[in-house]
Amino acid sequence: MPPKTSGKAAKKAGKAQKNISKGDKRKKRRRKESYAIYIYKVLKQVHPDTGISSKAMSIMNSFVNDIFERIAAE
Repeated sequence: MPPKTSGKAAKKAGKAQKNISKGDKRKKRRRKESYAIYIYKVLKQVHPDTGISSKAMSIMNSFVNDIFERIAAE
């Protein structure tokens, strides 16, 4: 009777090889710059118990970008 651990090891080795081959085919993601982390830090300073939805964060990010563009234009 063969040991049971060899079956699991063989499966893990097979999965690892498949993941390596898939990693080569995927495109690299481009970094999306955002003010989200800074908005979140300020929110937690002002209202520590309040969260923010992704849609609201998107609106705030657009707002900060618009204000930045307006100040830069002056």
